Formats: sequence, C-alpha cells, structure tokens
Amino acid sequence: MENGNPERLNWRVKEFCLAFGIGRTKFYQLVKNGELRPVKVGRRTLVPSEQVKAFQYQLQNGGG
Repeated sequence: MENGNPERLNWRVKEFCLAFGIGRTKFYQLVKNGELRPVKVGRRTLVPSEQVKAFQYQLQNGGG
C-alpha cells in the first residue's frame, strides 16, 4: 500500500500502452509472441501487475 492507496492489481490495455509508450498493435504483438499474458474479465482485457513488473524487468535487462 502506497500513500494509503491499495497496490494496483491490474492495468487496462490503454493504461499499459500509455505507461510504456507503445501502441495497441505493439501490445497485441507482445501478447501473440508470449511476452505478455493478459487476462480477460468479461469483454475487458487486463494486464496483471506481475506481468507489468516482469515486462519492465525484461526491458531494463536487455529484452524487449
């Protein structure tokens, strides 16, 4: 918990793309290549925070 706010559990596709400076096409390429594993909740696609952290780690360590 940061500043009294609960830790974010999931990110919407739009939020993920904005945070990483990528477009939706690149996002879905990453999904197709197995680099991201989003989940579906009804019709909504969400990226779990663990996936976001793993993607950031991969970028920082020469991947992506």
